[in-house]
Amino acid sequence: MRRNFLFFILVIVISLATAPYFGKVYDHFIPQLDDSLFGFSKDTTMFVAGIPFAYIFLIPFVLELFGTGNKKKWIFWSLLPVLLFYLYDSVSLSYLPILASIFSFLLAKLINFIIFKFKHSNPPMVVK
Repeated sequence: MRRNFLFFILVIVISLATAPYFGKVYDHFIPQLDDSLFGFSKDTTMFVAGIPFAYIFLIPFVLELFGTGNKKKWIFWSLLPVLLFYLYDSVSLSYLPILASIFSFLLAKLINFIIFKFKHSNPPMVVK
């Protein structure tokens, strides 16, 4: 449990660091407008939009790759508030975060499969 919590904190830090990049991806699908209600620039708006999008992508990816114990329970309870926020904001635009979380979960599963498939076990000892 402690390890999963540390990965949760790590995901929050990485989400803040990668938010501009995820904001650009989010802006590609759902364009953000310049000069919003509070007068923020488009870069600031993309940064703010990128934080939850990066979080939604990284939580299943990191916890599925490195988590222990009840990984799926951690993933579900970590994603629930952000997904509810997206559903509350706009149901018609909620497909993108849901697809991002499913894609990252499947990508982590694929990486785990490749690692365990090609992991060499100790070869049997041959006596001549």
